[in-house]
Parts: sequence; C-alpha cells; structure tokens
Amino acid sequence: MRLYWCEDLNVPVLDPRSAADRCSAIHVSYVTDPGDVRPAFRADIEITRRAVANELGDWEIASRLVPDGELVLLNKIPGYADQADEVIVRGRVVGHRFYDVLEGRWRFRPLYEGVSELLAMRRGWWAVVDMEELPVNYDIHEDRIVDGLLPDKKYAHVALATRDGRIHGVAKLFRGRRLHVVKSWRAKPRLPEGKPSDLKAFAELNKDYIERKAKKAVEFLAHVFSQYRLPVVVSYSGGKDSLVALDLTSRTGHKFYILFNDTGLEAPETYENVRKVADAYKAELIIASAGGRFWSAVKEFGPPARDYRWCCKVIKLAPITKALEERFPQGAISVVGQRAAESFQRARLNKISSSRWVAKTIVAAPIQEWSALEVWGYIVLRGLPYNEAYERGFDRLGCLVCPANEMAELELVKEHYGDVYKKMEEVVLGFYGDRRYVQLGLWRWKRKIPGDLARLLKAEVEQKYPIGVKAKEDEVELEGVRPDVETALQLLKMMGKVAVKDGVVEVEGRGGGLRISKGLTHIVGEGALDAAALVVRSYICGHCDLCISWCPTKALRRNEAGKFVVDENKCIGCLLCSKACPAAQYLVHRATE
Repeated sequence: MRLYWCEDLNVPVLDPRSAADRCSAIHVSYVTDPGDVRPAFRADIEITRRAVANELGDWEIASRLVPDGELVLLNKIPGYADQADEVIVRGRVVGHRFYDVLEGRWRFRPLYEGVSELLAMRRGWWAVVDMEELPVNYDIHEDRIVDGLLPDKKYAHVALATRDGRIHGVAKLFRGRRLHVVKSWRAKPRLPEGKPSDLKAFAELNKDYIERKAKKAVEFLAHVFSQYRLPVVVSYSGGKDSLVALDLTSRTGHKFYILFNDTGLEAPETYENVRKVADAYKAELIIASAGGRFWSAVKEFGPPARDYRWCCKVIKLAPITKALEERFPQGAISVVGQRAAESFQRARLNKISSSRWVAKTIVAAPIQEWSALEVWGYIVLRGLPYNEAYERGFDRLGCLVCPANEMAELELVKEHYGDVYKKMEEVVLGFYGDRRYVQLGLWRWKRKIPGDLARLLKAEVEQKYPIGVKAKEDEVELEGVRPDVETALQLLKMMGKVAVKDGVVEVEGRGGGLRISKGLTHIVGEGALDAAALVVRSYICGHCDLCISWCPTKALRRNEAGKFVVDENKCIGCLLCSKACPAAQYLVHRATE
C-alpha cells in the first residue's frame, strides 16, 4: 500500500491533492498491506528504541532511527512468530521491530533507509562485502568481508552493502561468522533530516479530508436511523474505534445509549474512560456485566484458546444479549466501531447487517473503511477523550488475558496489570502443570500451533480438555463426566420421551431411540452426539444462560434452585440451545470434529 509523506511538515498525507498547497514535496513509500498504520506513542518509542539498541549494540543509532519530537508510525505485519511492525520514520521504513518469544524481548531488523544510515554512519553491526549481488539465502563467509563490524551473538542482524554500494541488504550472523542474507534491494539514500512533528500537525494538515470522511459517516448513520426507526445503542469498548463511532453518532443529533460490555477482564484505564465518555456525551450508560463469571467458568472449562473460545460466549455474548433483550425487546440499532483493516474476518463484514447473535438487532459500522491513522486524526481533531492505556504500548484494548493476544501484549499485561496476569498464570499452571505453557504462551492453542511459531518453538500442544468424548457413528463414550442426573433428564426431554428403567435411560424420539447407561456416560442410538452434549451441559455450565435466550419457544428456564427445567409441551426439539451453549459446542461437537 502507498503511504504519502509531506516532507515540509514531516507527517503523513491522506489525500495528496488536498495537501498540495502546504506540501511542496510529497514522498511516496510502500508499506505492507493492509497498511493500517498507527502512531507510535511514548511507550512504543521506548520499546522500539530499546529493541534497536539491544540488536545493534548502539544507543546512538537507536536514537537516530527512532527519533524524539517526530511522528513515528507503526504498521502491523505478518511473517514473524509473534507481534511485528514496520517502523516508519520520516515516511521511510527503517526496519521491523518484532517480539522474540524464545528470548522474551523485542528485537529489530534494519531495512532500506535504516540500513543506509548504519552503513553511512558506520554504527551498529555492518559489513561491506566483495560481491556484486546479495542473493537471498546465500551464506557469505568471513573472507569475503572487506570492512565492517560484526556482533558476537549468533542470529543478530547485520547491515550489508556490496563493494560498489549499489546493493544493500540485511543478514543474520550464523555459526562460523557466516552472514546469511535475509533480504536485499537496490541501495536507498539516507534518511532526510528530521523536523519536529506530531499527531496534531498531521490532523491539521488532513483536516479537510478527515471531515469529508466524517460527513459521509454521519450521513450513513442518519440514513440507517431513519430507515429502521429503532432505539440507537453505541457499543462502546473503551477503544479508539468505538470512540469515533460514538462521536459520529452524536453528530447525527439522534438520541442514543451507550452499551459497555464489562467482561471483568478490562484494564483500569478502560473503566475510567467509559465513565468519562458517558459523562462527556451525557448519554445513558448500560453495562452488560459478566461480573466474575470468567474466573468461575475457567475452573470448569480450563484456559480458553484461539480455537477454544468458550469465553467469548460466557463473558461477552451472553451479557450483551441479555442487556439488549431486556432493555430493547422491540429491537435496536447497534453502532459498532468495526474496521475492515483490523482483520480478514472483519474485512468480509458489511457496513450494515442483521446481528448473528441478538434477534431484531441491526448492526451499523460507520467506519468500516477507515484506517487507524484516519481514526487517530479524527480523535485529535475533535479532542476526544481516548483511553490512556494506548499510551502504555497497547495496540488494541479488550480482555487483558485474551488468548488472541500475542506474547508481546501479554508481557505488557504482566508489566502493568500484574495481579490479573498472575491469576491467569496460576490457572494455566494448574491445568497443564507445565511452565512452558506460560513462558511460551502455549495455552493459547488447543490443537495446533501456527506455522511461524511452531517452527520457532519446535513444540506441540497437549489437546487437553476437562472431559473426554469418544464418538463413533451412533455411539458416544464420555470420560471424566459426573452429570447432574436431574438436570440431564430434564435436558434430554428435548430429544423425546424420557424413561428410566433400572438406572438405564431410554429416550424415544422422532428420529429413533437412544439408550444411555447408568451414570449417563455411554450413549447409543441416532443422535447420540446431541444427547452427549445435553449430558455434558448438566455437568459443565458457564451460567451464561445463552441457551435460555436462544430458545425460540421459551421452553427452557431455570427453577428457583437455579436448575434447568424443560417444558416438553413448548419444546420443538430444535436444539438451538446446544448451538448457543459453549459447553456443548466446545467440549462435544467441535472437540469431535
């Protein structure tokens, strides 16, 4: 993706045509797609500068490549085992910062103008070699080095140049003082001299463009509000994107409510920000609270994982569904801050859609096509009260111990919110009994570690669940399950008429019969897996009550003792409740796929 940079003001340009009168020279760089560049805050600058100094052994070059008093950008990139960003200074990519999981620290790979600086200043690790080209994956032996300074530590990065200076590259130092070429390119000039700049200067330069984009977003929202004529609720997470979506909603002049999902795992700055924002906009704040449900449910389910996200249903979807259904039974318009550039999944979503989870709810995404840079420009222009947790180095905000977090993010959690981190650490160690699951973040997967990280760690994860399910055709064996028999018999009514003879349960339904052993651990018959899910639901429950919310006939409820009761006269056997239930889905159906 192209990145335009105003050389006069030393800030990025969102629309070169509208900035032509203030920028006599505009530099064009190419950044990795989707190019969702964001500003580096003070903590980001310190982290990056430390990574440069540690990698290259030189604080002077670190200050040169990551300067003070200028707007520095970061752009999240793939290709590394953990979090990694392009570092953009004066509109040029000077290198990649990346978190090394094995070493437990940020590192730096110099590139392009960054390499030009190292070679010109003769600082850091560098080498001029007696070669005309620098083929990628080629090993350069020490006798080919004409001049330079090499590190002592293996795998450190070294800036390269051919003898004639025509080709530059970057290499890793291997055993035997070999330089393994990682990347090469036609030499670029050095960085231009810096000029003072900041987010405010960027926002002012791009003011007209940002306001035009905001105007279209406000018009979009106004159209949605007039079309559907439902109460308007802004889903506010405490993050930058939902903050902009909220402000755009306020500009329509339409009445709105603020909905905050308190997962119980938010940063203290988030709670403070939510209160501040609600006061600033004088809007009613609705809190969809999970309370301490995560910490009670994790004892039942074990640690969540990227491919085992029971937590999203228990502490996010369930409280939100309940809050919206109770407050707006007629339906609502939910304004969200989703953006396409955030992920491949969100890129496929429409600006307006019906909620997959909450009936009669229309989802509107006014900033779907906005970039992070446009979001921050809008925040600065409008003087919006953004969450101060961003200044700690966090790129995104949410559950502090989310399995989707990279290790780099979890290290920030450990540093700033040690009590929450320690509590999760104890959960992981108690479940797996292996410290590597904490140190390397292995708990974040149940089945398979992704490629880049798997190659680095050379490790596999244990597919450990709180129960065992063995399924073969129409026969299921449950292991480690101690079902609540009373509740299980109630839930099995969903599949037909239930009868108990000498402790053996028989279920006669439309699709045929089921026979369930004493103890309810061995199930035979058509629909055995669905029946197993109902039995497991009687044993492990996150108390999210999504099953009750999703029941289309309201046949499912809890009695005064808190136990499930099924009204067989209302139940239509659709089993939508099992589709909503995290225990049924993650412990039975998905575990046997």
